[in-house]
Amino acid sequence: MKRYQKVYETVKSECMRQLEQNGELFGVCAQEVAEILKIYRSNASSDLNYLVREGKLEKVSGKPVFYKIKAEDLDLLTRHKLYIEKSNQKAQGVLDKIIGANDSLKTAVLQAKAAIMYPPMGLHTLLLGETGTGKSMFAEAIYRHAKEIGILKKEAPFVTFNCADYAHNPQLLISQLFGVKKGTYTGADKDKAGLVAKADGGILFLDEVHRLPPEGQEMLFYLIDKGLYRRLGEIDALHEARILIICATTEEPESSLLSTFIRRIPMTVKLPPLRQRTLSERLELIKTFFTEEAKYLKIDIHVTENSMRALLLYDCPNNIGQLKSDIKLSCAKSFIRYISGKEEDCLKIRSEDLPEYVRNGILHYREHREELKRLGLKSEAVFGAEKDKPQILDKTNTLNIYEVIEEKRNTLKRKGLTEKDIDLMLSLDIENILKKYISRLNEQSMEQLYKVVDKKIVAIAKCFLDYAASQLNRVFSEKVLYSISMHVSSTLERIKANKIIFNPRTNEIKTLYPKEFGVSFKMAELLRNNFGVDIPEDELGFITMFLITEENGKENKSSRVGVVVAMHGETTATSMVDVAAKLLGERHAVGYNLPLDKKPEIALEELTELVIKINEGKGVIVLADMGSLVFFGDIIHERTGIPIKTVEMVSTPMVLEASRKATMAASLDEVYDAVINFSPYIGRIYYADNLNYNKGIRDDVIVTACFTGEGAALKMKDIVERYLDNTCKNADVIPIDINSVEDYNRKIAQIKQEKNILAVISSVKPEDITLKYLSPKDLLENKAESFLKSELLDKNIVLIEQMKEVVKENTSIDSEKYIKDFITFYKSLKKHNIILNEDMIVGFILHISCAIEKIQTGTFKPKINTAQISFLKEKYPEDFKTVASALESMEKSFNISFPDEIYSNLVKVIHFL
Repeated sequence: MKRYQKVYETVKSECMRQLEQNGELFGVCAQEVAEILKIYRSNASSDLNYLVREGKLEKVSGKPVFYKIKAEDLDLLTRHKLYIEKSNQKAQGVLDKIIGANDSLKTAVLQAKAAIMYPPMGLHTLLLGETGTGKSMFAEAIYRHAKEIGILKKEAPFVTFNCADYAHNPQLLISQLFGVKKGTYTGADKDKAGLVAKADGGILFLDEVHRLPPEGQEMLFYLIDKGLYRRLGEIDALHEARILIICATTEEPESSLLSTFIRRIPMTVKLPPLRQRTLSERLELIKTFFTEEAKYLKIDIHVTENSMRALLLYDCPNNIGQLKSDIKLSCAKSFIRYISGKEEDCLKIRSEDLPEYVRNGILHYREHREELKRLGLKSEAVFGAEKDKPQILDKTNTLNIYEVIEEKRNTLKRKGLTEKDIDLMLSLDIENILKKYISRLNEQSMEQLYKVVDKKIVAIAKCFLDYAASQLNRVFSEKVLYSISMHVSSTLERIKANKIIFNPRTNEIKTLYPKEFGVSFKMAELLRNNFGVDIPEDELGFITMFLITEENGKENKSSRVGVVVAMHGETTATSMVDVAAKLLGERHAVGYNLPLDKKPEIALEELTELVIKINEGKGVIVLADMGSLVFFGDIIHERTGIPIKTVEMVSTPMVLEASRKATMAASLDEVYDAVINFSPYIGRIYYADNLNYNKGIRDDVIVTACFTGEGAALKMKDIVERYLDNTCKNADVIPIDINSVEDYNRKIAQIKQEKNILAVISSVKPEDITLKYLSPKDLLENKAESFLKSELLDKNIVLIEQMKEVVKENTSIDSEKYIKDFITFYKSLKKHNIILNEDMIVGFILHISCAIEKIQTGTFKPKINTAQISFLKEKYPEDFKTVASALESMEKSFNISFPDEIYSNLVKVIHFL
């Protein structure tokens, strides 16, 4: 706001204050204005006299001279005060409801409100922004706001004119705007009013105003200054119009508009592009557009999670307009399936309904994962045709333990497993299912719980937990109350429906947790007395698990070595931690990013706080990349007394190994020693001889042993081999029966002389403390599985499986089938000593999947280089044959034949050609 405008506002507010307090209007002098605005008196006097000359103020002669609002403006001023009060009373006006009004559009909204409130009829406004940023929508919102607060009458017009429509014919453009006098040009057979006349008393919105020719801009000067204009062809006649002009342009005003025109548009509002708006705003826009489509089609719209992610993250150069168009296009594609009867009840928006450039948005998921989590984008989005508010459904909270077990049992049956094997597999998973069930129940009020569970059941659950707390000397969280209430509700429904309750771990639970199992009988008594039902023993096993799951979680969480990954860069450390967590299936390590411009002293303080925070009593291992971070460990140890080990030149395998060992309750020294072995630098220096000795000389084995005979050892062998099915590392399982401890240790020693023992699974710990030991209990729980997977699982298999979504998003082929075939292809190459790194794997997956899609659709265009193919066949004949043979299963699956060009390209990559 310019100084003279501030002076005018000051005089206006002082005049209003005088009227309210004294009922009379005296005006203000130059000295008073200078003191209020803290400006020189001479400047205040100059601006006041300018406002008098412009007809804005009246001068009252005397000593000193007073200035006041003109008498005819007093009524207008009073009305504006009422308008302001009315506006302030509206907590959520039109402008306040615009998405982003309290965030990225906050300044724009405040500017728009100020412009429309400025007497007598608002300030002319210029909207700046890229194509599709919502300038037209914003102009209309200003118009509706003006009517809402009474600045404009309810019947006031809003007239839109796009200057680009007539940019090629300036004369016609001007005639459209201002009207035309009869006979001005051929065809002008009568006087015709223009859009300015239609906009009288309202708002004229000039879109793409930079296309308005200079003569058109000059004609607007007179209208803006005097409220008068002439039609095209008129010389003497003048027409009056009171309008507020809102202009919009995608160009820089200085380069496309006359400076004299710009000066007459005092308010400039800039609207940000979509890329500068928050993800939460973008989500609200997406919800709005899908809701509009649902209401228009009168059909509910369901949008998959990956589709929502893609829409949130894709590059949208044409901003909101393009986002809306892309959503309309996806709905149109889904609507075709709907009317053809392929889908019932709703439109289902899947990734394939989105344009390819939108689907590519999912590739940015990793860098925005935490932001998306905060948005609560958990499952499927549903936009109702009859509902005003779209919902984001989270189906996980409806998890039913029995249904999950039944579904898993049926899946295992279909795979051909025996009943005994199924029971073993279920017993391995059931605790995880229960933990997941509890963890997914957010803290909530009793009122919310009563909406889904009978109050009587909640009361019984609370009574039971109070009893259990007193008997077990334990405190149970609210989550246990919620989860056990919901579970008991499901149990009663199941018993009433005469459905079987089966718990594969009941016998184990009775043996391992006799006290808790005894307490569970109280629940059986409460349910029998209140509902007249008998609770089976297997259900008591489930009740017991609710009592022990949280306690076990506490035990497992305490006394673990903390792992910190500290690296230079903005996101380097946290990215490596994210990768390790994804591969390991559990998040334990924490990352510390050190920007290159951050001072070491500040970094040391921050890292010290982080070490203190994650220390659980067993110390912390710091995995650093280089420089000062390598030496911080000793300083932090001296300051805090926390045991700290530091390893430099950190890599992803080192983070994986440190996290794995730490979660298995290893000591700080054990974690450190394990990480050293994984270091590609330190390990080579200190362990080179040992590694060379082991390589290719001794096979990896796992030993299973039991005192009760070889049968039990064989059964454990079967379980372990099922784990090994998911690995590429060749490890034999050797079952042995043992008669005594001496016999047991002797056999172990004999095997160790010839084989590399990865682990011993037995009821007795071997005397050789260098061997990894797992008990049968570990085998029935998740410890053995976690160890074997992390020890034996080829990490590249995890990477390949993670690429399934990328293939699905970027091609139309069956991604599930393709990834299975690619794993077979990968294993085949590995058997022939063709080792692929991560970059090769990602490249091969995308290259081959795209080739399959093109061959299937007949769009594959070979770029045959016969000489090069012949050269590769002659130079690498075995590799060429191996690649061709490894791809055979894929060719059969997709009923295609790969040309030699594909084999040639893969061989070139393998040999870095």
